[in-house]
Order: sequence, then structure tokens, then C-alpha cells
Amino acid sequence: MGKSYERHAQEPGLSAAGDPKDVDINDEAAFVAEISRLLSNTYDSIDRLEDIMRRSHGIDLSVSELNLIEVVGRTTFHTEETISVSDIARALDIKAPSATTAVNRLVRKGFVEKGRDPKDARRVNVSLTRCGERVFRLHAVFNRHMSEEVSLGLTNPERRVLLDGIRRLEHFYAEAQRAQREKLEGIPARKGGIS
Repeated sequence: MGKSYERHAQEPGLSAAGDPKDVDINDEAAFVAEISRLLSNTYDSIDRLEDIMRRSHGIDLSVSELNLIEVVGRTTFHTEETISVSDIARALDIKAPSATTAVNRLVRKGFVEKGRDPKDARRVNVSLTRCGERVFRLHAVFNRHMSEEVSLGLTNPERRVLLDGIRRLEHFYAEAQRAQREKLEGIPARKGGIS
């Protein structure tokens, strides 16, 4: 990898065992085990760091609420674009009633607001409040710093490999979610729990 990785491998608390040179990439089991370990640790670290950041800024939001704010902000923040509850449901890959419930919860918490679309009174648009904009900016800065750190010192071919790998990971998770949702929706609900 680049200089950034070498710098981090030297830092206290980080193991040199995580060095890619220590993993025999020809040993499929070792390679897959290392990827699994890294993904799990990375997910846990991001989750904990985001939780610490939210608490340190006095933000009482769940990860799913933060994701909804990000979807609204990406579409509407400093743009003339609008986003409806249906658009949010599609972007988050959830059902419209679930999106409505989530939006209403964020309205009560003061992070988003709803309003009728001036061009189509049947459409309800969602936008960020000042508090929602603050959260969106904090989250965007966190994501930008994370992305910059991951790509620091990489050559263009290494950046391409990184993007391809992350896109494959995104596709894998999206397909796994879809398959699990279809599986759950295909299982009839049983009275009295599991039998």
C-alpha cells in the first residue's frame, strides 16, 4: 500500500501482523480470513467512532436516522433539488411506511421538516432544518476525512483497485440484503412465535 499504511503500522497499538505482506495471498483461507477480520474490525471501528462523535456533539440519533439525514442532505443541501418520502424510501431501500415513520420521528426531533411541493400538492418534500444541516455537515466531514485517509498516498492504479473493491463490497451487501428481505417476506408469520 502507500506511505499512510506504513505510517499507521508503526503507530502504538497497531499490530504489524495486519501488514498485507504477512498474509500469504496465495493461501485462499488465510487471505479470506484476513479480509474478514479487516472488514469486521473496520465496521466496528467506524460504528464506535460515529457513536462517539454523535455523543460528543450532543446528537441523539441512531445510525438509520443519520443515514436518512445523509440521503436528504445529499439531495437538497445547497441545491434546488427536492426529495419526497417515496424518494427517501427508494434511496434507503425500505418500504414507504417505514420511511414515513422515520421522517416523522426526525421531524419530532427537529432535524427535518416536511412541506407540500409548490408544483404538486400531492407530493410532500422533506428538507433539513438548521439542526439537520449541522448533523449533515459533521457527517460529511467525518466521511471525507475517512476517505482521504484511506486513499492517502495511493497511486492512480491503486485508487482504481480500491474503488473496484469497495464497489464489489457495496454490491455484495446490497444483494445480501435483498436476498434476506425476500426470504423474510416469503416466510409466513406464525402465531405464538417459532414452532
